[in-house]
Amino acid sequence: MNRNISVFILLILIASSFKYRTKTREQVLPLNPINLQTVSNIGLQQKASFSDVVAKLQLGNQEFAEGNPSTYKSLWSRTAEVTNFCGMNAQESKGWEAVEKSLDAFNKKIAGNNLYNVEKIASSASAEQGYVLQKEHYILADGTSLNLHVTIVFHREKDGWKIIHRHSDELATAPEPVIAAK
Repeated sequence: MNRNISVFILLILIASSFKYRTKTREQVLPLNPINLQTVSNIGLQQKASFSDVVAKLQLGNQEFAEGNPSTYKSLWSRTAEVTNFCGMNAQESKGWEAVEKSLDAFNKKIAGNNLYNVEKIASSASAEQGYVLQKEHYILADGTSLNLHVTIVFHREKDGWKIIHRHSDELATAPEPVIAAK
């Protein structure tokens, strides 16, 4: 008899435990699709805004090449961690003040240039970081061309996507063919 009572109590405990688990699952399951949809929408908004900032980057580059650096500079982070490695003058800059000086120096070299072309290679973004790989082609005021391989890294800050790193190197040109003397 004591055994029957023990089994009965055990069954009641199991049944109440199962009922509790089922109620907990019923309460959680209806929220999951809403949460996933919200996360999905946030992801789409972030990608859309990253696409917008990449378009603004291209406009800023064009204006920069024409001598107006304001749009381009507005895309940069103002933190101490921001960096710029400029291949044209082999200068590495860290911190906004140093980066701004390097941007101004580069802008002086290409000022008045209205010939700028870009070849976007790739870009991608996550919730907090994004990047753009591209080739930039400038025709300088003296008629020489400058062709750069550029990597730009963005970070999401309170006020939107900001550039935290730019690295540019001059593109290697194909060597002139050597003609053997006969």
